Amino acid sequence: MKYLVLFAVLCLNLNAQVVNIESKRMRTDTTGWSGSAEASFQLSKSTTEIFDLGGKLHFQYKGKKSLWLFLNEFRFIRGEGTDFVNSGFAHVRYNHKVTKELLRWEAFVQYQYNKSLDVGLRGLAGTGPRFKIYDSDKFRAYSAILYMFEYQESVDKSIIERNHRTSSYLSITLNLGKMEFSNTTYFQPNIKNIKDYRIASQSDLEFEIFEDFNFKTGFSYRYDTTPFPGVPKTTYYLSNGLEFEF
Repeated sequence: MKYLVLFAVLCLNLNAQVVNIESKRMRTDTTGWSGSAEASFQLSKSTTEIFDLGGKLHFQYKGKKSLWLFLNEFRFIRGEGTDFVNSGFAHVRYNHKVTKELLRWEAFVQYQYNKSLDVGLRGLAGTGPRFKIYDSDKFRAYSAILYMFEYQESVDKSIIERNHRTSSYLSITLNLGKMEFSNTTYFQPNIKNIKDYRIASQSDLEFEIFEDFNFKTGFSYRYDTTPFPGVPKTTYYLSNGLEFEF
């Protein structure tokens, strides 16, 4: 089990609207339940008062041919009367092994909000094939091509959209013993308007400082050709942290 004992975040811009589910999957060799929970609270005051609240609940059930994944996260950061971050999501995903090695079938639903990106509500439902390209102790690669229905509305509900998209991704993980690198890149075009698309990518690097003590850094990038008015097309997020494992 891993516990984050110190977490330092450099927020270069707002976190992405596309949630990287690949980074949330738990790799286990046994069937049954597994999971983790995390909560954080911080209040600081100097020239300004900063309030920071966050929480995560991840758990999954692994059967012989199926996998259920349940995710809940939220983050709220407020200072000087302004919400710098106010976002959260809930996600349920089902994965069924169609063939022994290559093919899985997935279905998912998701609820999400991100007030900093003017997203009052974003609801998703989708399904499609997931492919295991390669899987070993040193290197893993997966890809998927999913259909996704998207409903989203602005915070003041002046904008409401209903879109049909594809959600394709490629996920790779390289494990070099004391160092692990992973990247997942998503491409989500609107089926009716190919010029309306999103690209999201998340890279994570973790390496051992000394036994059971690791350094982690992550970078998330998102590009949206048609965000809500006043929201930048490009957002990104850089995080750094220390992790104690036992």
